[in-house]
Amino acid sequence: MNTKTYTCYAITELGNMLGKCDEHGYYRGETCPVCNKKGKFLMSDRELDSLGRIMAGVLRHFPEKLGVNVDGHGWVDISAFVDAVGIGRSGFNWLREFHVEAIALTDQKGRYQIDGGMIRATYGHTIDVRLDDLPAAEIDAFYYPVTEEEIDIILEGGLNPIDRKYVHLSGSIEKAVEAGKVRTQDPLILRIDGAKAKEDNVMIYHAGKDVYVTERIDAKYISKVTDQSIVEQPVSVEEQPSVEEQSPGEEQPNVDKKPKKRKSTKKKTKKSEEKD
Repeated sequence: MNTKTYTCYAITELGNMLGKCDEHGYYRGETCPVCNKKGKFLMSDRELDSLGRIMAGVLRHFPEKLGVNVDGHGWVDISAFVDAVGIGRSGFNWLREFHVEAIALTDQKGRYQIDGGMIRATYGHTIDVRLDDLPAAEIDAFYYPVTEEEIDIILEGGLNPIDRKYVHLSGSIEKAVEAGKVRTQDPLILRIDGAKAKEDNVMIYHAGKDVYVTERIDAKYISKVTDQSIVEQPVSVEEQPSVEEQSPGEEQPNVDKKPKKRKSTKKKTKKSEEKD
């Protein structure tokens, strides 16, 4: 999907730990989904959650809180990030570069990109970044969830970034409903005519597995999805957006708050570090 690529390792949709199989690479879950063997333990579900929040916060919203330098396209040196987390957050002295790489490569929604020792978030930014080096979207229809109060305003004035630097679109009605339910119980869905927009040189980029970004969408490309039977399909618990997937105002991972410590004792933590 991305112009800068890396080796893709086997992953599972759901899992409560992060591990590494010697043969098939990083995975989430109790065992490798390819060979069903138990690999090397890397981190627990709590550590995944805590570090994931920090990664999302630093790469998307507030790198200055940990003193991390971000370039114009959102790239951060992984080694510098690991050092910053180790210094700025207690309980992360075990963190190594491969832990960050493992989280990025097993992310279910393609929120991160790795290249040459660098990492970035591919969408969700509130900091100033340019994402024009992402691949152009290959599909011709996009969807966006709104509330009753917003729909007439958007149909008249178009879509503009509000709490993020880019407008974020979904590649399907189902994913738009999923994203919309973070804000309202019954989202209305708008359709964006991507084919017509691209004919007019509107650039829409493929930023995640089901996420597309653009600077703005003019009202002439937007219409309302009228088939409510599709819009009203229930979203399962597994499909609900994670904390990192919510809007920045709802997410706001707190890098000043101490993370949950590993369940093991201090002596066992040291042993775990030696294994890493």
